[in-house]
Amino acid sequence: MKGDNDPVDVVEIGSVALTVGSVTPVKPLGVLAMIDDGELDWKIIAIAASDPLANELNDIADVEAKLPGVVSGIREWFRWYKTPDDKPINAFGFGERALAKADALKVGRRGRDIGTVGKRADAY
Repeated sequence: MKGDNDPVDVVEIGSVALTVGSVTPVKPLGVLAMIDDGELDWKIIAIAASDPLANELNDIADVEAKLPGVVSGIREWFRWYKTPDDKPINAFGFGERALAKADALKVGRRGRDIGTVGKRADAY
């Protein structure tokens, strides 16, 4: 499936809201494969490296166990977020499940950087 050629999106799930436009070191935990208008649009799930929960969360399975509903909430938000503009709902690959940290790291290498929220992956 063809990608959308946009920078990789990172969804930070920490306990503190980040300042808009901030550049924040993150720890990748997993990734969702959203399909938007027939194109693959990866959504990396991460936590701020400084967040109190960062030491407890090491992979997407930890997120599912310690923060139930977070991954499904992210998926559902991205599924529906364009419908107010009369666009169709988005689909997800891999049976709609979030893939593991190892997969997020592979996606990040393709996008060149997932270690920091706020940097555009194409800016390197």
